[in-house]
Amino acid sequence: MKVISLLLIVFFTVSVSAETIEVAAGAYERFNTPITVRLNKPLPAHTGYQVVNTATGITAPAQLLDSNTLVFILPEKILPGNKARYRLKPVAVDPSKYPVKVEQEPAGLMVLVKGQPLLFYHTKEASPPADSPAYYSRSGFIHPLFSPNGKILTDDFPAGHTHQHGIFHAWVNTSFKKSFVDFWNQHIKTGNVEHLEVLRVVEGPVLAEVQLLLRYTSFQHGEILREKWTLRFYPYNRHYLFDCYLEQVNTTPDTLYLNKYHYGGMALRGSRQWNPADSLHYKTNWHVLTSEGARDADANHTHARWVDAYGIIDGAVAGVTVYDHPSNFRYPQPVRVHPSMPYWVYAPMVDGAFTINPGGTYRAQYRYFVHDGTTDKRTLEAIAADWTEPAVATMQ
Repeated sequence: MKVISLLLIVFFTVSVSAETIEVAAGAYERFNTPITVRLNKPLPAHTGYQVVNTATGITAPAQLLDSNTLVFILPEKILPGNKARYRLKPVAVDPSKYPVKVEQEPAGLMVLVKGQPLLFYHTKEASPPADSPAYYSRSGFIHPLFSPNGKILTDDFPAGHTHQHGIFHAWVNTSFKKSFVDFWNQHIKTGNVEHLEVLRVVEGPVLAEVQLLLRYTSFQHGEILREKWTLRFYPYNRHYLFDCYLEQVNTTPDTLYLNKYHYGGMALRGSRQWNPADSLHYKTNWHVLTSEGARDADANHTHARWVDAYGIIDGAVAGVTVYDHPSNFRYPQPVRVHPSMPYWVYAPMVDGAFTINPGGTYRAQYRYFVHDGTTDKRTLEAIAADWTEPAVATMQ
């Protein structure tokens, strides 16, 4: 039996080592970026992997997202128009050294990158301040979002807009069975969004992935949408990088109409130190810059491939850039930027009404780049290229 086992191990090692991954940079310089490749055949999930550059010998850890999909961080620079080839190799892995950890706490999930906090997702219903009505209670959102230096970039139950929560998604002006439903403004008392279940938590040598299930409920008609978030957290700690894949399914036999309106969708509520309505904590206004060069309130209802929101928190600049994706409905989506409060949102209904039909699915995906200090447009565009026109990786 020992001889047979040894032969199987040797055969498996030789077979995997024969697999070569070619990464083509395309039109952009690539460096230190996530690379995803679809495998020719399934690989065992219980084995660790590594990629080795066939020319330089440089290595990087690799991780299976599923039995047919591999991800790794590009370990070296590839110039525009060039290619690099990597051999796939099985290796031993030590889970205690995984760079991204997801800690399950009573109130939710805390994500840490190399020991530093990145964000907290609320699985349990969070209660509003004592002077606010109980109907503002909410689960299924991210707060706080931290910068690498520990600045808290988001706010929760903010003064003046108690219904907003860090990073959250909700529709505002909708019609269902000829009745009005607002899932965003809880004080309207027509609908709400809540967390239902943690579907999956995976940690690995390259990234961590979390899948979450949420529900959109009409107080008159019950559940209308089931929403799944898939969050992928990468191992960078000089800046943070994570992706959010959103999928909504209409679980009813009736159409949900999303009416033309000036806001609603994937939102970011900024620091309380940027909120003029918060007399206790306000310090200074935030700033917004879009990919098209629009700034602050002038960005409202413009279209943007990315939006960078930043400002001074505890005496130092920090910010977060959110990237739209070409696969998203009405890309590049219009954005709502509030004229005085620190929140903005990708809002596709600004361009007109649309529907989510019975059994139909609405999908969207966004990348988040979290930084300390100001950042230049060249850096922001390089990240955009990796997200919207990624390097092409193929098995040879």
